[in-house]
Amino acid sequence: MTLPANQRMFHGGIRAAALADQLGARFNDRQRRVKVQSQGDTALVQIGSKHGTPVTVHIADTDGGVLVTMSRDRNWLDKMADSSEMMERAASSPLSLLAMIPDIVGELNQENIAPKIWDAINDLCALTRSLAGESSAPGNPKVCEFCGTSNDPDLDICFSCGGALPVDLPRVCPKCSRKHTSDALFCQACGTRLVVG
Repeated sequence: MTLPANQRMFHGGIRAAALADQLGARFNDRQRRVKVQSQGDTALVQIGSKHGTPVTVHIADTDGGVLVTMSRDRNWLDKMADSSEMMERAASSPLSLLAMIPDIVGELNQENIAPKIWDAINDLCALTRSLAGESSAPGNPKVCEFCGTSNDPDLDICFSCGGALPVDLPRVCPKCSRKHTSDALFCQACGTRLVVG
């Protein structure tokens, strides 16, 4: 069965709601808006810049894994809300225009996020399969501490920036960003579960 380019099947023990929560935690930062909704055996994640068109990730549980469909769509009400918010901020005081500069610069620096989302889903599904003890599961990627690129677990040097990769893969808490060893299950600082499953 051949799937469309915007759709992929991932095998393993991860469920739609858990994958959606992990994507939400991974992409929630100053320059992005993330919205996660789960219902039954499906979940929906919208990831986008503060004023740009979000990528919508639809995740559905299947027998033996999840089916992920990615699309770009936007409700016109969302566009109107963003425009009115920026106009209100500008009208409230001239100094508010200065406060908008980081958002505008961040918006200009946004790139196509879809490949990063696919990479994150690959990483999360591989981690789930590895934790479940599946012998054919790929190893955890080594994430470069300098540029954030995921690398093959066999590499010692980042293929993107040339930085030294960590010997023991650090797990980063999605809530407080504290790093932990690869065998940690809970954050030692805030108690957040680091691994779903």
